[in-house]
Amino acid sequence: MGVLLDGWMTELVLALSVVVLALYLRFQRGYQHWKRKGVPYEEPTFPFGNLGRSLLGQKYYGDVLRDMYEKAKGKRFIGFYSILRPVLLVRDPELIRRILIKDFASFHDRGVYLDDEEPLNRQLFFLPSHEWRHRRVKLSPAFTSGKLKGMFQMIQQCGRELAHVAAESASRGSPVEVRELAARYTTDVIVSVGFGVDSDCQRNPDAVFRDWGRRVFAPGLKASLSARLNFISPHLAHLLRIKGGFTEVSSFFRKMIADNVEYREKKNVTRNDFIDLLMQLKNKGFVDGDKLQNGNNAEKTYFPMDDLAAESFGFFIAGFETSTTTISSSLYELALHEDIQRNAQQEIDTVLERHGGCITYDAIAEMSYLDNVVSETLRKYPPLPFLNRDCVEPYKIPDSDVVVDKGTAVVISLFGLHYDPEHFPDPERYDPERFSEEQKAKRHPYVYLPFGDGPHICIGMRLGLLQTKVGLANILSKCCVRPAKNTTRHVTYNTRNVLLLPAREIELQFVERC
Repeated sequence: MGVLLDGWMTELVLALSVVVLALYLRFQRGYQHWKRKGVPYEEPTFPFGNLGRSLLGQKYYGDVLRDMYEKAKGKRFIGFYSILRPVLLVRDPELIRRILIKDFASFHDRGVYLDDEEPLNRQLFFLPSHEWRHRRVKLSPAFTSGKLKGMFQMIQQCGRELAHVAAESASRGSPVEVRELAARYTTDVIVSVGFGVDSDCQRNPDAVFRDWGRRVFAPGLKASLSARLNFISPHLAHLLRIKGGFTEVSSFFRKMIADNVEYREKKNVTRNDFIDLLMQLKNKGFVDGDKLQNGNNAEKTYFPMDDLAAESFGFFIAGFETSTTTISSSLYELALHEDIQRNAQQEIDTVLERHGGCITYDAIAEMSYLDNVVSETLRKYPPLPFLNRDCVEPYKIPDSDVVVDKGTAVVISLFGLHYDPEHFPDPERYDPERFSEEQKAKRHPYVYLPFGDGPHICIGMRLGLLQTKVGLANILSKCCVRPAKNTTRHVTYNTRNVLLLPAREIELQFVERC
């Protein structure tokens, strides 16, 4: 029996060795791709290519890309490997402009895996280009300046509450975890302007929408691995189809949206919010105000209930999380730089004096230094610190002999661009004056891309900026912010997420203004 077992184990070891050797040889041949193309490349390691530390959760993906960007100084682009897939990291701002805008037709896919078994994934960000184009056109009317003006009073109501919460913290003298503070505010805003519901997150930290927001961004190991693979290795994500316990979140949002729509339709309720726009698409196939052709709407696109729920969910998660990062990071930097904070407060005071002490849509538009503060925060802390595209047809890189094959992934490192001293001298320094009109005119416009650009530019950019500025203006008009005893001086990031989430809590102290 022992002899038979030994023989079986020997055969198994030999078989596995042959498989591993065959895989190794296959990878080694694949790892010659960029060499054959004549493209400078980062030397890969079997079996993860150049992304082992990110895939294993040892280093944040944005930092991995930044390291490669910095090592390739002086080069327009550099190749690397995501497991076996060749990826081109582009450094040259003019080539970035071509990829995002001029030659968009060759790079119109994001290259992100869509698990079509999960209905909530059918949101704008994940859709393939043939569906994305129509969806984008139909959703754009939700984010016009007119719509934002109509939403402003709801946003400002949440902003006033944020200032009250900060002032109460100041009177108690207790430190505040600012990401949680900001998340409760942005959740209130998004639920209010998106769904016409009062979520009461700022007064009730255990409110239902805040609870579900935490669940989305504090997933288990499987979910975090799945999220990274969706961006880093879509082919492997499709092969493995890792499920991450998203069922409860999905069920809640789909039921919440279905109940909301049913109530409005039965009661004939109309509100100036995101759900109202989606209901128009569901029932009429177009949004009131769509451009007309020959007296008819240009095109009708009817939204089934699952797509309506998916876009509502996308509006929720993108709307609260990205602005949470920007608000909390701004407060963190202002706490460390009291002179910049004073400049921002002086401008807020001056503008509000012209507007009778009221924070209005027009008042926010006049706060140019506050806009610089937010821009500098987005430079240092872009919520998604990379842009990714797929090459959909053979593409010859201008002024080179390199032809990028169809199916090749293309990545732009925002950390790399935003921290490049050639574009932003002394990049670790926080300096809003970088975004004065004079300084912006000296830079190539495609070295600063916190929202992307071109047809794929973030559709909610203006709403995100507006709720961020409203939140900051309300706090800074009433309070000063200072470092607390445990405030970190070096922010590190959660290695299991692709979004920019700090690895540790950020505590700050609010102080009432004199």
